[in-house]
Amino acid sequence: MKRESAWDLVVPIVHMNGTSRAELLKLREAAYLALREAEKALMQMSPNGRDYYPEPGLMEKALTQHDRRLKTLAGLMDELVIEAERIGGEE
Repeated sequence: MKRESAWDLVVPIVHMNGTSRAELLKLREAAYLALREAEKALMQMSPNGRDYYPEPGLMEKALTQHDRRLKTLAGLMDELVIEAERIGGEE
């Protein structure tokens, strides 16, 4: 799966007939905060070896899967920050 770079992000254009800059930023902040809560929830369900030991190699797979999920959320949060910075910087 190809991941967009920060340069490929499409950012809304703030103009008179569109959504206000303040509202665009507010929406991104709300999404960011929701992702932070999701990140906290994922951290609480971090794989524990006692749940995987009966099958060799399963714990490593569970950790890899968990790390992928956390990295996915981190990437989404990073994109929202970049968008907010670009929206906030447009005059």
